[in-house]
Amino acid sequence: MKKLSEYLNVFFFYRLAGMILLLSGLIFYLFWGLEYSGWKDSGLISFVVPLILLGLLTLWLANEKEKEARKLVKK
Repeated sequence: MKKLSEYLNVFFFYRLAGMILLLSGLIFYLFWGLEYSGWKDSGLISFVVPLILLGLLTLWLANEKEKEARKLVKK
């Protein structure tokens, strides 16, 4: 059984930040679209797209950094 300290590493926090950014962008877009019927609002899209992209890039960064760390451990 793994200890809690094995889960709480830098990759966990990268993933947590990425998920928060991604979900906040998606939830905000859905809320705004349902509440104000502004699905094509350029201001909304210019706010939400960077949140979603930063979330996806942060998740990608966590995966790449973890792969790199595993390669260093194997050597």
